[in-house]
Amino acid sequence: MDIIGAVFFELMIICMLCRRSSKKQQQTDVATLYGQAVGSRMLWIYLILLNIWILASTLLVFGILWHKSQLLLFWLFWCLGGLIFDVVFVLWWLWEMISGDAIEALTNILISMLTMSIEFGFIYVVYNVYMNLSQSPVGQSNNDSLLSFANFIF
Repeated sequence: MDIIGAVFFELMIICMLCRRSSKKQQQTDVATLYGQAVGSRMLWIYLILLNIWILASTLLVFGILWHKSQLLLFWLFWCLGGLIFDVVFVLWWLWEMISGDAIEALTNILISMLTMSIEFGFIYVVYNVYMNLSQSPVGQSNNDSLLSFANFIF
């Protein structure tokens, strides 16, 4: 489902970029978000991140289907990177709450906390699948340095 949602958003971004190029506008803004203009550069960055998310999810699915625990590590590192971004955003919104707009900052903090809890759940489940695959006879050997790193993290 994640892959289908990411492909849908990619198609939406591509349509927005094509619409801009077909109109031959002199402006650099492609769309608006909350009344603020969004440039095509930001949309291309978002498109790259969506492609990385599709790759990470595909590696996760193939790692489970092919009993290759190493493919799950990319997804785990991707989720850990997302958790780091969430912590940075929470700190940023705490600063924003102290300096001004409290309602919007609290809303963003709650959304980010929800995202973090979902990511922790995903990491827990995928880590357990990783451990089961790496200890199964079909999986790879147990003396993996990345496995010891994963044990250190969790």
